[in-house]
Amino acid sequence: MTNNIIIGKGTIINGNKHFVASEESKIIIGKYCAIANGCKIITLNHDYNYPAIQGTFYNTYFNKKHPGEIKTPPNKERTKGDVIIGNDVWIGEDVFITSGVSIGDGCCIGAKSIVTRDLPAYSICVGSPCKAVKKRYNEDIIKFLLKIKWWDWSDNKIKENMNFFYTNLNDIHDISKIIIQ
Repeated sequence: MTNNIIIGKGTIINGNKHFVASEESKIIIGKYCAIANGCKIITLNHDYNYPAIQGTFYNTYFNKKHPGEIKTPPNKERTKGDVIIGNDVWIGEDVFITSGVSIGDGCCIGAKSIVTRDLPAYSICVGSPCKAVKKRYNEDIIKFLLKIKWWDWSDNKIKENMNFFYTNLNDIHDISKIIIQ
């Protein structure tokens, strides 16, 4: 990992992963995410605006980096910016995430999806390109979860609220019935 890759508390990455953050951008993954085998997150690309696309070419013939690597700020072909993954996000097997993307808290991304644009909080998303197909919960529950930000709670507060974590939120029709200690 580099300083450009930040992984939050309690996040689990199962199996192999391939994370590449350019010098110009970061990969930021929130707390308590579950990331399956084969996830790829890449924040940089070849800048095709120059005669030769390969960085090794410039190093071999000119003993310098590719012009796209030294241009500040970089062209959008090089990177579209940071990848920001919210908290409590589930990413299925073999998902590919491109630069400049934000994934909302509580989002679920299906296997083999290719994420090229922002995905909303508490949505279930699939496909190539990946898009939201439904919400995990009703709008009141989503607003409630985004307000309480349970992922920022202390370990003790999480333990004190075991009943909350064992509640099927899709069975709740009135958020006033949710009890938080």
